[in-house]
Amino acid sequence: MKDFPVDIVYTWVDGSDKQWLSKKNKVLDKYNHFHKSSEVSGKKRFINKDELKFSLRSIEKYCPWVRNIYLVTDNQVPKWLNINNKQIIIINHEDIFPSTKFLPTFNSNAIEMRLHHIQGLSNNFLSFNDDFFIGRPAIKEDFFYKDGTPKLYMGGRKSKIKLKLRFRYPSLRKLTAHASAIYNSRKLILDKYNILINRDLVHTVKALNKNILYDIENEFFEVFRQTLKNQFRDLSDTWIISLHAYYLISKGLNTFLSIKKINKRDYVNRLYLLLKIKLDYAYIALNSPIEQLEHELLCIRRYKPLSFCLNDWPDNNEYADKIIMNFLTDLFPEKSCYEK
Repeated sequence: MKDFPVDIVYTWVDGSDKQWLSKKNKVLDKYNHFHKSSEVSGKKRFINKDELKFSLRSIEKYCPWVRNIYLVTDNQVPKWLNINNKQIIIINHEDIFPSTKFLPTFNSNAIEMRLHHIQGLSNNFLSFNDDFFIGRPAIKEDFFYKDGTPKLYMGGRKSKIKLKLRFRYPSLRKLTAHASAIYNSRKLILDKYNILINRDLVHTVKALNKNILYDIENEFFEVFRQTLKNQFRDLSDTWIISLHAYYLISKGLNTFLSIKKINKRDYVNRLYLLLKIKLDYAYIALNSPIEQLEHELLCIRRYKPLSFCLNDWPDNNEYADKIIMNFLTDLFPEKSCYEK
């Protein structure tokens, strides 16, 4: 495999920080009911329960080949983070945004549109949320082809008929802010290249190419500016990470890969293993019923996927908190070099 550096970029926020909350609420006053919804600006959108600490432990344990780790924040740093570790580089929003007129921002779509502007970032890099974890020893080829091209892991096919109906009759759309950002990226590619891509990226680690992101920014400059203007998620946003994948496919530079997700029904997982099919991905909604949550966490222990996501951490549920923290502590018990 061609040797090339790979960095990791995390976007992180501490939604309990009083100074940050004051800034957020002041900006939110300018917005409408849609933006004041739980899905767009609610507590769960910005909750922090130190998942990042365990995600970094998984990186140290299973990805020793990673060069630098960039933490993109709004002038915040986790109290436990070892900022003296030269591998950790803190990037504040003003370091990568073209103007302070777009700041402060609470829109992850806008923030992700500026990741490739991080000074010194490797051309091939991985984008992590703080609730993404590596579950077993990984190599660069798990995320990139030998020439450095990103691997695009996608889910099952969507109906092209339904997608076309949504495009033709946009008033029929009843999408969340995130689903709308994917819709917009898909429509950009359809309008520009007459190619309808009917798959979505799975919710896990994303492999990205900086040069491609610059090409996309140049080609869809006004789309970028529109998303940057939105300080909270908005139906006019475009999700750059899905646009990156669709652009690569539409230009004939890449194709999608399927990834097998751990199933809630364990007999299905056992069948996959009998057929020698790897279980490479797990997604768990942590607000699931406790019994289901415990079962799915057990499956991660048992099948050790390449990556997994623990999404939508429950609020004010001490029992669920304890289950999740015990799980992460048991899985990644050793303090990493990224901690004080």
